[in-house]
Amino acid sequence: MQVTQHNDIKVYNLSAGKSLPQFLEEAQKKSKSLRHNDEFKNRLDLIQDFEFRIASTRVKISPNGEYIAATGIYPPQVKIFESRELGLKCARGLDSEVVDFLWLSEDWKKLAFLMDDRTVEFHSQFGRHHRIRVPKHGRTLAYDSESCNIFVAGSAAEVFRIDLEGGIFQTPLPLRRIEEVNALAVNPAMPVLSCAGNQGLVESYDLRESGKILRSLEVCMPDDDTQNGIHVTACTYSPNGMLLAAGTAGGVVRVYDVRSSRPLVKRDHMNGYPIKSVCFHDHSDLLVASADKKSIKVWNASSGAIAASVESKAPIHQLEFVPSTGLFFVANEQPRIGAFFVPSLGLAPKWCSFLDAITEELEESKQQQVFDDFKFVTQDDLDQLGANDLVGTKFLQPYMHGYFMDHRLHTKLKAATEPFAFEEYRKAKIKQKLDKLRTMRTRVKTKVSVNPQLHQKLLLAAEEGKEKDASKKRRAAASKAEQMLGDDRFKDVFEDPDFAIQEKGSADVGTPSVPTVMKTKKAKKA
Repeated sequence: MQVTQHNDIKVYNLSAGKSLPQFLEEAQKKSKSLRHNDEFKNRLDLIQDFEFRIASTRVKISPNGEYIAATGIYPPQVKIFESRELGLKCARGLDSEVVDFLWLSEDWKKLAFLMDDRTVEFHSQFGRHHRIRVPKHGRTLAYDSESCNIFVAGSAAEVFRIDLEGGIFQTPLPLRRIEEVNALAVNPAMPVLSCAGNQGLVESYDLRESGKILRSLEVCMPDDDTQNGIHVTACTYSPNGMLLAAGTAGGVVRVYDVRSSRPLVKRDHMNGYPIKSVCFHDHSDLLVASADKKSIKVWNASSGAIAASVESKAPIHQLEFVPSTGLFFVANEQPRIGAFFVPSLGLAPKWCSFLDAITEELEESKQQQVFDDFKFVTQDDLDQLGANDLVGTKFLQPYMHGYFMDHRLHTKLKAATEPFAFEEYRKAKIKQKLDKLRTMRTRVKTKVSVNPQLHQKLLLAAEEGKEKDASKKRRAAASKAEQMLGDDRFKDVFEDPDFAIQEKGSADVGTPSVPTVMKTKKAKKA
């Protein structure tokens, strides 16, 4: 289990490392037992067979929280896991890849899949129940439990509606300004459907009156990055239905109150990648979790403060939180489905409560951090070390405005460029020890070599406080000055050149200047 820490927030990657079949395969090839393999002993398989052969595309949790469904490739299939058993319940092969799916019941018995071949498949507990073909390619699904309608939207300027009670298509919902739809969101408290698409718009419609538009919200602002186009790529409603979060193709997420067109808070991922998934998370404060293809950020819905951050090695497709817990799953471009646990966001679910005990034990013991064996260097540091040729190689990992270098390589390069640095350091240490031995002799110092102006100012303040007509303010200043002059903790200020104070008005370091001394009240009276 890999542990990363950013801003004192620990994130536990439960899907890092090798799976059990990989351990067994390697042990069989090398003809070695796993009994003495520390990596095998410390592994953590949260859910058995929680993976696909190539990649996962979608992962969602049932409304009752007891089942987890995931789709992936290759071949296209869907897997349903039972959380109480921490294992696979069933797996079904599909004819084509799944674009999106949703739950139609509280448990695993009714599901709807939007396929890549323009079909919508309905599955029950025994398998595929029915399939229906939609006129255009779909990108997203939404379900309204009140009217029992499924909404399918994609590469068309209309939203197709399927009446599950009657088993027929209803009149499509025409869009006003949006030509393509990337995401749909149904308000859980009001009969409102929101469509996010191109033109940087989110259009909301009243489900009670077909075709009645309620609001056209401009999410993309002029200052946004438009390199990937002006599109709204993801949107979702809060559990109470009063907040709407929308992510753009420029990597910006904005949160709106449904009663206003002005954003309450804005969060920029600062990498320019489109937002793939957005969801709300119940916590002591309402949080928003947004994901692009490289990173996941969890932040406060009212202030925008970051609560957790995760960097993924594989491109991310979708993010799903276990309600009211600190566990979330990530569908990504690798065989294992991502599973992350953040204790600061909440406790572990009841079906894996052992995670709380494991994380508490790890926090009590000392854990090696990810960047403990690396040294951060800037471009100027590389110039001094003569290591510019290493840029672009495996020896330098780019990070922010510099690079991470192995500390052993950094030590070798520094020793090669400064061969006499250690000798000078040893001489300086010997001189410091000799100076300490000399200061043990009793002698009176009349002058100081470092910061003489400050020393003279403190002496003057101490003398003024001893006068008979001195005020309380001067007496207090005199006591502080005497304390500083007599305290051994401040002796380096007047002895060590490293503590020299550069006075105001000095043009060069080597040119002495007269410090600006504040006139005392006594000087003013004179």
